[in-house]
Amino acid sequence: MPYVVVTGWYPTDIEKEITPKYLEMVKQYPFDRSLGKETIPVAISTNKKGVKALAVMDVKEGKLQDALNWASKRMVFLQSIKGWEYKIRVWSTIGEALELTGVNSPG
Repeated sequence: MPYVVVTGWYPTDIEKEITPKYLEMVKQYPFDRSLGKETIPVAISTNKKGVKALAVMDVKEGKLQDALNWASKRMVFLQSIKGWEYKIRVWSTIGEALELTGVNSPG
């Protein structure tokens, strides 16, 4: 099953806008366990350019489009904040990637 990986970033000077909006977003769009498992609910890192947030969901079989829609709704909710940027990507598991090449996954 694939992973939906969401990365968001913003400058540190908008932290006071991001935090309450994030908490509001979590209330409006709580994690939907029917879509998968929160492998990384949220991880945060900082550097000289600002703050970077990462979330990873291990998506259940047949739920990829629903998971992408859910993640998109959450990110669009934050889009009204100037400086907020994000990307949503689908990552394959090693087993899925090997399967595409015709190689069986070990184990």
